[in-house]
Amino acid sequence: MKHRILAVGIATSAVVAAASASAWAAPTAVSPLEDPAKVVATFVAERDGISMAAAEKKLAAKDKGQKAYDALQKAGVAEDGAYFEGTELVVLVDTPAAARAAEARGLVAKQGLGQKDLDAVAERAVEAAGGTEALVSVAPDLAGQRVVATVTDAASQDLRAALEGVDGVEVETGESLSTQVNVYPGRIMDLVPGTNCSLGFPGFRGSDNVLLTAGHCVEGNPDVYDASFTHIGRGVASRFRTGSPSVDMGLMDIDSEDTGQPLVDTRGGLSGYVPVNGISKNAVGSDICKAGNTTGWTCGQIQGYNVTVNYGGTVTSGLARASVCTEGGDSGGAYIGSNNLAQGMTSGGPVGVDCGFNQGYSAGSYSFYQPVVDAANYYGVTVSTY
Repeated sequence: MKHRILAVGIATSAVVAAASASAWAAPTAVSPLEDPAKVVATFVAERDGISMAAAEKKLAAKDKGQKAYDALQKAGVAEDGAYFEGTELVVLVDTPAAARAAEARGLVAKQGLGQKDLDAVAERAVEAAGGTEALVSVAPDLAGQRVVATVTDAASQDLRAALEGVDGVEVETGESLSTQVNVYPGRIMDLVPGTNCSLGFPGFRGSDNVLLTAGHCVEGNPDVYDASFTHIGRGVASRFRTGSPSVDMGLMDIDSEDTGQPLVDTRGGLSGYVPVNGISKNAVGSDICKAGNTTGWTCGQIQGYNVTVNYGGTVTSGLARASVCTEGGDSGGAYIGSNNLAQGMTSGGPVGVDCGFNQGYSAGSYSFYQPVVDAANYYGVTVSTY
């Protein structure tokens, strides 16, 4: 009988569904990095050209702001989104009382368009586009107080005019998108029928051992195998429907003899595993890294939530966008942020990108991920923590 440990995954995706041929080999001894708090700091130091001490100080200031914002939300204070300006966390509020509560916690309070306001603008933009495949994405931008509608080079002047006619929308040109598919929390996952993806975050639904992943990875409830073609589970739920309005979240049932572990495989980028301490939707501007079977460790910052994208005719909503590079085969893989809080699973990104491998912040580009908080809440999953 097989008894394997599935380390928290990062494997594939497929905005250009591309398979990956990396070998699967379970570690004989799975242990976290000696100092996982340095995971993001290492890449911040690299990106900004500063010392590790300065990077850690910078992140500590952001962590303090994030914790204060979490406390504000738990206290039930009326707010509508937050974003970082440098190391200061700006919170959107509508009332003097909310402003005072935010400022009392060391946060910057501002009035303006909040997440709900921008979401409403984004919905009008999607309606104005009329379902055309020339619309790449519609993304609320809290910091910029706008909604960015991205279209392809082939977009007609009528489409551009329709989008520009929506108050609060700015139109940009960009590349087409595709999902990106692979399974092993952090490693490859072969799908039958299907191609391959990457494993996301394991957890429990009741007593059932499950794994949250990108919905397009488990559309049609495929059987899931590791690289040795040993059965490790089966897709049991997906909100992704090719050709129809979708949400890119899904669920895999892990075989009873296998165990999902809350340790993200860094794919050699950090010579170890990153323990998962919890789940969160960190503020816009927070630093974030992802592990993927194709591109290894790449990093960036959270750019926005509630983004709608067009994957070749499958309009997918509820995603987050980050300046993190991904390629085909990274789908389903894990995004993790400050304080080792799980953020989400790779959904897709632009076609034709070359991220290299383990390039940190220097990889460039951007991607979209399914927030793990939303997926866990929808499926009633308690994500495993270390």
